[in-house]
Amino acid sequence: ENYLNLYYKGNSVANISLKASGEYRVEIHEKFFNGTKADNQEFLISKKQVRNNYVQVLLGAEKPPSRFLQKAHIDEFCSRVRIVNYGEEIEFEQALITDNLEREDLIITDRQISDHEFSKRLDLLALKQLVPGENRYRFIALEVKLGKNHELKEKVASQLREYIDHIQEHIQDYCQCYQLQYAQKKELGIIRDIPYEAIVIEKEVAGWVIVGGYSKIAEASIKELRKNNPDIKVKHFSYKLEI
Repeated sequence: ENYLNLYYKGNSVANISLKASGEYRVEIHEKFFNGTKADNQEFLISKKQVRNNYVQVLLGAEKPPSRFLQKAHIDEFCSRVRIVNYGEEIEFEQALITDNLEREDLIITDRQISDHEFSKRLDLLALKQLVPGENRYRFIALEVKLGKNHELKEKVASQLREYIDHIQEHIQDYCQCYQLQYAQKKELGIIRDIPYEAIVIEKEVAGWVIVGGYSKIAEASIKELRKNNPDIKVKHFSYKLEI
């Protein structure tokens, strides 16, 4: 839709779009922006309040996006996110992404996925390598839940099936999209340790439920989930100490 969203821990830190005049328009929630170092005429052409408590700033040739979105400013926006909108489940999701970077056998390729025909959001979308040493992959839809989440017992399975069915129904579009996304990330150097310049995504989708912590609460729900949905893989991360 001709804009770029910059996310941090599940929150949109900046919505960036290019105007016909050549100026850049950036929208940031006032809670993340007002009173920061970036909130200064030194870095922006203009500033105004817009919809839903968002601030809109204009940037241009003399006050370019690179100065406004410098590291010190982004760090301050992110610090505001951590204070204002902390979410334990989002933290767990972020840790999963970080701890699985640069794996050839499993590529977590996107998060909070939706499209024009499906307004609900899938937590994570991954690509699972079919054969070691080959560039062929399949989609894995991942729903991430904390062990204390009441949706774990039943609702998560129906949610995941909806996502799987939707991706399968539009599999050609999804394959083309994420094959292109991989190639772009490879060209930009975002993907470095995986040797393939391009990948092939097979037209099949599987589903995993990833559960974090709260073992005593989660055990019964996971048992029922596995019993009623044997085709869905469930992975539980526990903080239990082995002494």
